[in-house]
Amino acid sequence: MYATVFRCRRQGVLVEQAMSKADPARGDLRIRRHGFHHRIALLLAPDGETYKLPVLTKIRALEMNDRGLLLSGYEVYPPRGSKGSGPVFPQTWWCMFRDAPNVPVSVEAARSLARSREASEIGRTMSAHDRRHR
Repeated sequence: MYATVFRCRRQGVLVEQAMSKADPARGDLRIRRHGFHHRIALLLAPDGETYKLPVLTKIRALEMNDRGLLLSGYEVYPPRGSKGSGPVFPQTWWCMFRDAPNVPVSVEAARSLARSREASEIGRTMSAHDRRHR
């Protein structure tokens, strides 16, 4: 569902409402089950793969009305290295839902994106293959 998301915290600290409204993120809001009892919220770009905001884990819906949805949870940042986990901060998102943007999708653009994904997967597999046999 396409939404405009306002982040109410920066690194776990509440920010003023004016500051929160100054920097909204727009994209496809998805809420998924993560494990048995937990859910995560993702805000994705129109391509469906790029994250617009860090993932919000252990979410709870605090309020829902005709103006939007208030979600609370923990924002998880990716790790800097290949091991461990990145920083985790408490976060609250105010989500205002809107109609999906009218983005024309061409067949050529879809084919180009598919070829690009396939090429990057082949390159990743080939580089991983060389490292295994040394």
